[in-house]
Amino acid sequence: MKRLFLGFILILLGLFLHGQTVLTYEGQTYNNNETPVSYGVNVPRSTPTTFTFRNNQLNFINLQGYMLQAGDEGINAYNNNLRGEQIIGNKFNWNGDFSGLGTAMTITHGLFTGCNVDVAIKYNYLSRVPMGIIRKSASNMVNTTGGVSYNILKTFNVGGVVKGMSNVKWYNNTFYNDRPTYSSTDPTAGTWRGAIDVYTNTDVTPNSVSHGTKIKNNIFYSKYKTYAIDVMDTESLIDFECDYNVYWVEEGDHTPVFNAGGTYKTWEQWRAMGYDAHSVVMNPNFIDFVNFVPAARLNYGTDLGSEFNTGLATNATWVVGTSPATQVQNGTWQVGARIYAPVAPTPYLNVSTNTITVAANAGSTGTFNISSNTTWTISSSQSWLTPSVTTGSNNATVTVTAAANAETATRTATITVSGTNVSNQIITVTQQGASAFLYVSKTNITIPSTANTDG
Repeated sequence: MKRLFLGFILILLGLFLHGQTVLTYEGQTYNNNETPVSYGVNVPRSTPTTFTFRNNQLNFINLQGYMLQAGDEGINAYNNNLRGEQIIGNKFNWNGDFSGLGTAMTITHGLFTGCNVDVAIKYNYLSRVPMGIIRKSASNMVNTTGGVSYNILKTFNVGGVVKGMSNVKWYNNTFYNDRPTYSSTDPTAGTWRGAIDVYTNTDVTPNSVSHGTKIKNNIFYSKYKTYAIDVMDTESLIDFECDYNVYWVEEGDHTPVFNAGGTYKTWEQWRAMGYDAHSVVMNPNFIDFVNFVPAARLNYGTDLGSEFNTGLATNATWVVGTSPATQVQNGTWQVGARIYAPVAPTPYLNVSTNTITVAANAGSTGTFNISSNTTWTISSSQSWLTPSVTTGSNNATVTVTAAANAETATRTATITVSGTNVSNQIITVTQQGASAFLYVSKTNITIPSTANTDG
């Protein structure tokens, strides 16, 4: 396999933490022209390893085999040596020919993590990968943590696979498929498989089961009536959960179709089985079919806990060596891989009155209330009128205090309450004039009889 390295490629630390090798592949570009078969990026796993595959790009054309082989197909001594591996923020581009195998359907494995539990697969973008993300076991493995979350899968024969592994979570992914429905006259022109396939691994004895698959908060968008979810056998319906998803099919009546235990189900029949009770059929109105950002928030999800509360931001891109931008869920949980940031509330600022009258004497007061969700300042146009506060935020009660008005005429001042991106609020304060009075020092005067005598 030919590899083009665009930075420091492989960090293989020759250290052991309780026997655990630390292995990280980060910031790499793999260009692979091997065909028809390639074993892809085949991760060493002969010893217990803490493995991270992060912010890489893979460009492949192989008709068979793998792009990333980070696990095993069957039982061997290396099973679970990559337990808890992290596959994060990678771009998988498959540029092969869907008809390259003639009458056989191409299932080149994109992101393969077989026979390892508790794997975290998130923030990846898979474009035209025939078989996208595979979670597989040959020995009835059961996950206790991890899952497949916030990935975008565009154009596939099958988007995700659960084969012989239990408690696999598919949360907040976006699936878009423009592959048509399988036709016996041209098998390579379409697919008979689902966006997610779930089935028992019958390649081994005893069989390895797929119990407890959980599919929530995803977007399933298809141009044609291909299966949204394909549960191939009744065993795989044990503890199966599917809800809070958004579905849309361009073809026909826009409702999705399913396979439940080997039986074709319409939307109504599927829901009658108890699945997708809170899910909706609606067009997510992607702004385009490259980035898959809905035109608006899709608040149809359910809270899946702190392990899964951070998704791809609406402006996330995939650049080798750089992590895609992320966004924490906010408000009602959104569905799909892209999460909108919280919308800042529109600021407002109101006052309870625009006129106040105070008495003429010193210390006369008046009050008004501020109703607001922003910061504000208060100013007075006259020195004789003083507000109790000059800055604040949100709601408040404000008192204005006047100095004495010694004049008989009334006087006015204005209180201005101002904030950012809101209109100023003006309150006119009128102070009454002092009462008119006439004061003389004596009420009677006695004047002597002598001429020119003052009194």
